[in-house]
Amino acid sequence: MNTREFVNYYRRLRKERNNEELTFQEAREEVEVFFDLIGDVVAMDEEIKFKNKGNFVLQKRKKRKIGSINTKEIKEIEPRDTVKFIQSKALEKEENKN
Repeated sequence: MNTREFVNYYRRLRKERNNEELTFQEAREEVEVFFDLIGDVVAMDEEIKFKNKGNFVLQKRKKRKIGSINTKEIKEIEPRDTVKFIQSKALEKEENKN
């Protein structure tokens, strides 16, 4: 699911649950604020748990080497931290029912 699809999904959920009609731009701003908040908290604590939904964890990637096919040049990719979502088993069972 890309960002556009996620924002449209969020708009539909808000309309169904709260009878609120949001513009695409308003919904996108709310989604971006939420993801920024998750990124900041994960960077501090390294994990956020949502009961029966899943966890956002900080994944530390190692330094690695890649080679260019065309130039045969070997480059090193620096280590970095990324945020990863791990889906809970309860959410997987819920999705399989639908």
